[in-house]
Amino acid sequence: MSFVYPWVLAAGCLALVAIGWLGVRSERLRRDALARFGERDVLGRSSSIPSSRQSARVRTLRLAALGLGVLALARPQAGERQSDMVRTGRDVLLLLDLSRSMGVADIATRGVSGPRTRLAAAKQLAWDVTSAYPGDRVGLVVFGGSAFLQLPLTSDRASLRLFLDAASPDDLGDPATDVSAALLTAVSAFEHEGETGRRAVVIVTDGESGEGDLDAAAEALRGEELPLFAIGVGSAQGGPVPADSAEAPERYHRDHIGRVVISRLEEGDLRRVAQASGGGFARWDRPDEIRALVAGLGQVRARTLGARTSSERADRYQWPLGLMVVLLAFAEMPATVTLSRRRRGRSSRAVPSPSPAAQGDKVAVASGLFLLVLSNLSCSPAHRGERLYHQGKYPAAYEVFRGGLQRDSSARLTFDAGSTLYRLERYDEAAAAFRRSRRAPELRQRSLYNLGNALVRVAEERPGEPEPLLDAAAAFEEALSLAPGDAEARWNLEVALRRLGDDRTSGGSSGRGRAGDYGRGDNNVPGYEGNPDAAVGAMAGGGYGSAEGESVEELSPDEARRLLEAVERQQLTSHEGRRGKRGPTGERDW
Repeated sequence: MSFVYPWVLAAGCLALVAIGWLGVRSERLRRDALARFGERDVLGRSSSIPSSRQSARVRTLRLAALGLGVLALARPQAGERQSDMVRTGRDVLLLLDLSRSMGVADIATRGVSGPRTRLAAAKQLAWDVTSAYPGDRVGLVVFGGSAFLQLPLTSDRASLRLFLDAASPDDLGDPATDVSAALLTAVSAFEHEGETGRRAVVIVTDGESGEGDLDAAAEALRGEELPLFAIGVGSAQGGPVPADSAEAPERYHRDHIGRVVISRLEEGDLRRVAQASGGGFARWDRPDEIRALVAGLGQVRARTLGARTSSERADRYQWPLGLMVVLLAFAEMPATVTLSRRRRGRSSRAVPSPSPAAQGDKVAVASGLFLLVLSNLSCSPAHRGERLYHQGKYPAAYEVFRGGLQRDSSARLTFDAGSTLYRLERYDEAAAAFRRSRRAPELRQRSLYNLGNALVRVAEERPGEPEPLLDAAAAFEEALSLAPGDAEARWNLEVALRRLGDDRTSGGSSGRGRAGDYGRGDNNVPGYEGNPDAAVGAMAGGGYGSAEGESVEELSPDEARRLLEAVERQQLTSHEGRRGKRGPTGERDW
């Protein structure tokens, strides 16, 4: 056994010695005071003063309970347990402006002598914003008149810092500014990276863009559901643009008619594109806007970026804590019982039954013990987590379940955690939890059902991969073998098999032992003519319609009923599904 906080144990032992000495001394003073007041036997017959033996027993129980509390605070650990270490975050592309105008020195910073260049301030702002969420993957795009991906998405913040510090206008051949090129480069980089709704773009620029089409770039951002968080760097008064190199004959850059070029912060287009994409805009010199932008970036949903299983020491503080509560309960019982006996003895001559006061004492003791047990039950992770789950507070519920799993890796808590992860749309982690909970016989059928649902969702996030759908079909089939009358599992199995058939490029079986639902494969007749039962509702000319482009025949009552059933089955694949009818999180609720 080891202790996480051994200093608490040492300090607690010293405190216990001091408390014990004070208790003995106070008891001696109390006995001396009683002796001066009167004889102890006389006082005992006329009052409820406890005996010396009883007082010593109470003091010993309280001191022992306090010692157990100190032991629990020291956090004893014994044995090992398996723990899942999950890393979550977003995918963020950082767009850094390296154009000629970023060399303007119009950034006045408190505590720094002289103005800084916009580029120096932009690098610091970019680092501060991306450091607010260390779990995110961050990539770097540098741009001027053109743009390119300097650093792919990575979790290595040291590499990001290195590339940020090394970024220079010398890296670009065109010193002009084209914000739209940077945005389109980010869209292209995200085409094969990340997940929709869990990605974002952060751009740091002075907003001066005389080239490109910002409207087209904004439309591309909306199409990919990429929120843009823009930070404008520079001042409204502006400053002269420095020359391209130190070897230039003049210090500042001049336009085609010989005037020194003055660059100013242009925030209008940046603010418009950022708001249209669902992001936000902030000026570098407004801390409130920067904080709001960082908070908005945090609203982008995180996804699972990695997970690993590790062994760690298991906490055992629950045992001394429980014994402490028991000792405290016993320490308070003797005085109450003795008092009730004395009252019953004094009143027995007049009333044969126990006095109401004595009955009240017994009820108080019993009620106290009952409330103590009830409070312990209500504070259990399972109870608190299920309460938060049914209130729709899924992130808080998962934190409770995860904390409970650190102390008790039971199948029930694992199942509840999986149900919460499913609601949080973290389907890979939910599937892993259901795989673990299915080992419990009482949860096997429900775990298999929920595992199938989670794997269907995983297949939606990984189009083109048949393995999740194959595993989902196997899970539904095993769930049906355990409960052949489960209509929901049968419907969801058909959904998984139909999607598996859609994903295949060749014909044949769409599942285990199933015939191809649609033509387009090795069937002799394509589309609706090849399999009219499977293609209910196919219209002319496209999709799974007939080769001649004719509409389907008018539906018979049986065909209409099958169509409604198919629609109902399809609704099972939506995230909300049907309202649960089976109670707590231990049941299936989607």
